[in-house]
Amino acid sequence: MKPFYHPVSRLALALLGLGLAGCQSEKNITHLTSGYEEVSHPTHNMLIGEPEQSRVSFQHRGADDKRIKIWPSLSGAKEVIKGDLAIFVGDKGYAESELVTRSRLFAVKSPELPLDITDEVLWRWSQTAGKDFAKALERFNLVIPEERNGRLELHLEFSAAGYMSVDKDWPDKGDLTLDWKQVSEIMRAVKTKGVVEKDLRWHTPYIGERF
Repeated sequence: MKPFYHPVSRLALALLGLGLAGCQSEKNITHLTSGYEEVSHPTHNMLIGEPEQSRVSFQHRGADDKRIKIWPSLSGAKEVIKGDLAIFVGDKGYAESELVTRSRLFAVKSPELPLDITDEVLWRWSQTAGKDFAKALERFNLVIPEERNGRLELHLEFSAAGYMSVDKDWPDKGDLTLDWKQVSEIMRAVKTKGVVEKDLRWHTPYIGERF
């Protein structure tokens, strides 16, 4: 005799499973402000003794509970959120099948597409510091945003020119301070001159500017 499954029981079990899955996903969410959220995606390392690694993505949850994915992988720096504007550092993929990523600075007003404002920031820094813009683009390595005294402070880090040569005139670090009007001007410039692109690894759309 075949076992009998009541359809209501099946539905109840399915709903229970969904409920448990939802609760589990909520545990991985860090609520920020203005609806912005960080989502942890743990990956289990099969090697004994190796710590568990985790990728953190960035999203926005609206008043209707609708979630919009903004960026698939953050670089580790904390976001700066002012009203509906979020400044964040994301890992941008440069190869689809390999772990080739670089840190880039983004600005977003969800549900709009994120704007890659890195090059605009480096151009302004090079003008302020009296440095070559092309070298700034080439040697840029990391940026850490911070809000201080009502302004946006950007702490830039640059890589060395090479193992065999040392450029004594080039700093390994630099700072740029912007007021929020200047941030808006940078965003407007990227929107005006930029084009819609997709990250090569995760295929996430964004607006990038080509100098």
